[in-house]
Amino acid sequence: MAALVTSCGDEPKSPASPKLSTTPATPGTPASYPPETTDWDVAGSLTGSAKESAQFAAETEAKRLRFLAANDFSTDLLNSYNERVIAAHKVTKYDWAGWHVGIPSTGGELVRATSSTPAANGQEITLCEFNTPGEFSVVDGHLKTEPEMPNARVIGASTVTVEETTQPSGTNSSYTKTPRMLIVAFGYIDKRDAVNQCDKFAPEPFIQATPSPTSHPK
Repeated sequence: MAALVTSCGDEPKSPASPKLSTTPATPGTPASYPPETTDWDVAGSLTGSAKESAQFAAETEAKRLRFLAANDFSTDLLNSYNERVIAAHKVTKYDWAGWHVGIPSTGGELVRATSSTPAANGQEITLCEFNTPGEFSVVDGHLKTEPEMPNARVIGASTVTVEETTQPSGTNSSYTKTPRMLIVAFGYIDKRDAVNQCDKFAPEPFIQATPSPTSHPK
């Protein structure tokens, strides 16, 4: 048997190391989604001046939610809401910043005015918020259902009082010569009562759908 002999000057060579790229990898672009939307309507049982006040209330609340949920601060959305409420109830950039946590949102909800009751100088409107087509957070290009309401139909409810008034609005510090419609008061409805009061007014069929991306990951 022949012996294998290796001389000191003829050491076995190590396998060649793989070449490392000096060009950094380009991270993929995550999918993007349309901004969250808020629609509104009025229950079919309301008519006349009650319906008119209910329409004003529901549209105003939808404007508030659009402003707060916007991924970027918008002066136009701010003023669009503030011109419909008395000065004491106006919203500010700080309200948007406190609501907005830096995570984009998509999908949407529905604000529905369900009842109108005569108040001292106007109408008290009950507003129900429904989780349709559904609210989602966008995290690294992926949709996440809001954890506190994965299958909820009713998001919340409140009351607002609408009056014809000359009081200053959130965009004008002066009294007006002629009355115009403004929201002058708000009321809170707790979660359990909100479900009890609102679920019977939920849209049928109740549609929840994942929004389609506006761009796809690369």
